[in-house]
Amino acid sequence: MGRYFIKRLLLVLPTALGVVTLVFFIIRLVPGDPVEIMLGDSAPAVDKTILRKNLGLDRPVAEQYALFLAGVAGGDLGLSVKTREPVLNEILSRWPATFALAGTAICLAGLFGVFGGVLSAFQRGRVVDRILQFLSLAGSAVPNFWLGPMLIIVFSIWLGWTPVSGMDGISSVVLPACTLAFGMSALVLRMTRSSVLEAASEDYIRTARARGLEEWKIFVKHALPNALLPVVTVLGLQLGALLSGAVITETIFAWPGVGRLLVEAIESRDYPLVQGCVLNVALCYVFVNLVFDYFQALLDPRTRVDK
Repeated sequence: MGRYFIKRLLLVLPTALGVVTLVFFIIRLVPGDPVEIMLGDSAPAVDKTILRKNLGLDRPVAEQYALFLAGVAGGDLGLSVKTREPVLNEILSRWPATFALAGTAICLAGLFGVFGGVLSAFQRGRVVDRILQFLSLAGSAVPNFWLGPMLIIVFSIWLGWTPVSGMDGISSVVLPACTLAFGMSALVLRMTRSSVLEAASEDYIRTARARGLEEWKIFVKHALPNALLPVVTVLGLQLGALLSGAVITETIFAWPGVGRLLVEAIESRDYPLVQGCVLNVALCYVFVNLVFDYFQALLDPRTRVDK
């Protein structure tokens, strides 16, 4: 198992290097001079020259790229133009809020999605199955930018049960987490249902039925463990997206996470901070997928490359 993890890690390193390279060059391919965008056309030429020098934009691109790689390797992503604080510190200060929101949302999505998927498969073709299928369809169709404001109107304004926005106590995470979890749980529900039904058609399930085991025990103890492998993969991808920052949801609820930080950086034309946030988004996907690949290999040894 250790060899498998080392091999996967060695494959991730060039991927991470490719991500860093793409972030560097794509940001610089955006039309317009970043210095003029940040300071405005009316800014004095001296201020533009100073800022361009501070950002290292007065150097050749190859030298900028080498310095950027060295900075990323050492955890130095530059200084925020707006706050004059290190970009890495700005991002790290937003991670606790993002972790709280992402963790709550993924737990809700996994809990309701897996439970609903198993129940839907167990009640296949019945009323409960049809209701759950309708809810999963609604969860896939309803966008977060509509669901979020509707939840605010009902539970914050009309009922007064939760704060309207911001991060203030446990109750403030309920609405944004539910907004994110609704769509994810619909995906997990459909994936779990189809996986359980597929597993239920295997020979070992027919053998369990022939032994006289109760149907619910067959689903929970035999079909579900094998059916959860693709569900784990889906949850890993969703967690990577959440840890990268749920931009729309965090903006709607003024949640002080990484996604909201990215929006603020774009609004203030904070070039180094935008670059750091985009890099954070990409690397989160890469390394969360690595962790879930390892976790999936623990659940199913057949997925390992080497035995």
